Amino acid sequence: MILTTAVLLYQLFFVVVMFIASRFGRVPLTIALVASLAWTATHVFMPPLAVLQATVIVGSYFIFRRRRGASTT
Repeated sequence: MILTTAVLLYQLFFVVVMFIASRFGRVPLTIALVASLAWTATHVFMPPLAVLQATVIVGSYFIFRRRRGASTT
């Protein structure tokens, strides 16, 4: 089973990274997205975990990008 406590905490780390980057604007959020996906591609070699992590990262990006845009209007 891939959903252990350690894996979930690791995913939470990436959500927090995306949240903090979103507080600084769209460019830092995009940089965090690219850096996080690059980290995943170079450090996670088990395909189900890589897909899970990439999904969490991209999903967090879209959630925090949309949320930031909604709060400024």
